[in-house]
Amino acid sequence: MTDDTSAEITKALSHPIRLAYLRALREHKILSPSDYAKQSGKPLGNVSYHVKALADAKVIKVKERVPRRGAMESRYSLNGRRAGIALRVIDLLAIA
Repeated sequence: MTDDTSAEITKALSHPIRLAYLRALREHKILSPSDYAKQSGKPLGNVSYHVKALADAKVIKVKERVPRRGAMESRYSLNGRRAGIALRVIDLLAIA
């Protein structure tokens, strides 16, 4: 793992919403920001911002896009090795 990868994953774990979303993805396998916002009671704008940060760090990826209310909704899944590293860090530190 490169220093850049380590930095990206570390930054991806820097907010409680991001940690909680990753844990929810581990349980549900695929999840949209909208569905998570409803489940958690968090504002959709906040959730979307943090989901984008996880996607930018390549910890999660778009699994599917589905039509919803005249727009396309993205549903995300964990993204391979980076997601595995992030989840192991969360487990080791007992955070989130």
